[in-house]
Formats: sequence, structure tokens, C-alpha cells
Amino acid sequence: MRMKLRKINNNAILGACVIIIMLLCALSISQPLIFEKQMASREAEVKEKLMLIRSAEERYRAKHGVYTGDFAVLIKAKYLKVEDTLIPYSDGRKFSLAATTIIHKSGKQIPLMECGATYEDYLDGLNEEAIQQVTEKASDAGNFPGLKIGDITKDNDNASNW
Repeated sequence: MRMKLRKINNNAILGACVIIIMLLCALSISQPLIFEKQMASREAEVKEKLMLIRSAEERYRAKHGVYTGDFAVLIKAKYLKVEDTLIPYSDGRKFSLAATTIIHKSGKQIPLMECGATYEDYLDGLNEEAIQQVTEKASDAGNFPGLKIGDITKDNDNASNW
């Protein structure tokens, strides 16, 4: 009787171990999928705001001939709302915004602007290791670690990086 009881206990322990291992495997597979889904959802919101900022900057440039690197100027001109300067999911951090003018080889002045948000900004609160991995992957490839429009080093017609 004792032998049978011990055998049942060992089988129960082994069965529990198998279930735990299966759960851990399922979690290790689902975690990256959940992160990717959350990242895509957040990026959609960030892209929407970046497009609003690009539109505001284009309207400002059409009137003044240059871009501005100051959100307050765009807000004062009623081209942009204050809430559109804030990065979604970032605890109130603002998008980075810069503007400059370069001289083309022909001597023509070309106004440039750049606006963006890093992965760390808009993925705040998600898996830190996954955020670090996507940041390193972008940096290693020589890309901006996040989403941005425009470029203050070269004329790219305010293209986005997505």
C-alpha cells in the first residue's frame, strides 16, 4: 500500500512539473507576441501625432519660409494643440523638435525640421528588456531608435522612418 501511495505521489509531482514547464514555455512564446502587439498599438498613436506635427510645421513654413523648433510657436499660431506635442504613454514627455536651414550646393537655403520620440518614451511601462532590444537593434543598424519625421542633417522632404 505504501509503495502504491509513493508511486502515486511521484506521478503527481512529475505531472505538476510537466504542467509548470508547459506553462513556462507558453509564456515565453506569448510574451514577445504581446509586446509586439502593444508596440504596434502605441506606434499607431505616435505616428498619428507625428503626422499632425508635420502638417503644422508645413503650414508654418508655407507662411514664414522656415520651420520652427518651438512647439509654443505652433500652438500660438493655432497650428497645433498642446496635447498633440505630448508623446502618448510617456507620462507627459514632449516630442523632440528641431529646425534648421542648410545651404544647398547651388547656394539655395533649404529649411529642415525633425520631430521624434524614442522607443523608451512611448513604450514606457512595457517589458524593459524588449525595449532595450529594439533600441539596440535600431542603433546597431544606424537608425533612429524610435519614430521620427524629417531630418535636420539632410533634406528628406520630411519623410518618416516607418
